[in-house]
Amino acid sequence: MSDAILAVDAGGSKCDAILIDLTGRLLGHGTCRRPGLGGRTPKAMAAAVAQALVTADFGTLYLVGVSSDADWAGADGTRPRRCEKVPWTEPGTALAQVGLEVGCVLLAGTGAFAHARLADGRTCHLDGFGPLLGDFGGGYHVGRLALNAVVRSDWHPRHRTILRERILERFGVAAPLGLIGLDLFGKDRSVVAALAHLVNDEAERGDAVARSILVEAAGGLAETFRDLVAVMDLASADLTVVGTGSLIRCSDLYWQTLVGHIAAMAPRLRPCRPRQPPVVGLATLGLRQALGASAGPAIEALRQIALPPPAAAGAAGATTGEKS
Repeated sequence: MSDAILAVDAGGSKCDAILIDLTGRLLGHGTCRRPGLGGRTPKAMAAAVAQALVTADFGTLYLVGVSSDADWAGADGTRPRRCEKVPWTEPGTALAQVGLEVGCVLLAGTGAFAHARLADGRTCHLDGFGPLLGDFGGGYHVGRLALNAVVRSDWHPRHRTILRERILERFGVAAPLGLIGLDLFGKDRSVVAALAHLVNDEAERGDAVARSILVEAAGGLAETFRDLVAVMDLASADLTVVGTGSLIRCSDLYWQTLVGHIAAMAPRLRPCRPRQPPVVGLATLGLRQALGASAGPAIEALRQIALPPPAAAGAAGATTGEKS
């Protein structure tokens, strides 16, 4: 009986899941992205896994990105003979996705952080403190700046932005004053973070305010990384910096701005932005666990699979998935 890997990437705003065999072939894929429903909630994870786990008829099902001891059953009612959990971390996943063990990671999804893991064993992790205390430069930060822009949009012509109409329509209110009663900052953080996709859409269409928000947010993450560079003495280091998270993956302006900051502070660092979602990095860790030193060909096959782009499920209320 064959073995397989179920990788689940549960983020602040979405949950992705993929099922692959030990050759790196995609067997199933699922996504749950629904503003108001955090990606780490049991409901979101169950929705994504239900789409991806087309069958569980395996000898061993390697589980990556999950902590629960659920009774894993495939859509066809089958169950694996045994399950094995694979150790993982977000920075380790990002590095594994590009075939590295050491380097730097910059994440900008719903939240944000900067991380370094060096060959001498030293590590440093800055931020990831959540939307109220930190996450500088993440999607929630972008969404909050967008709401600020809506409030200012009526104050003077220099503040005019299409974000006003887009966001008021999103929340079903006629004027910025109507946002007050919605308690947006008291809801699940995915509600505000989901606005980052809207901001990026309008930035790509040329809205000056939307562009300035993305530039400001990228500068926020760059400042966190500046501290990391100083603490770890990386100004002359020769390392790869992996950019991950849906905001970095979706927004060319955000990434280009961040790359410019990196070049100014540490010119020998090499920015790298994988186009596949982080769930592929999790699956890579699964292949390493299952196959050891012989995992190379399967990992290369995994890197060739095509998954929907991150914005594909970016609309409010969207839940998408596909099976193969």
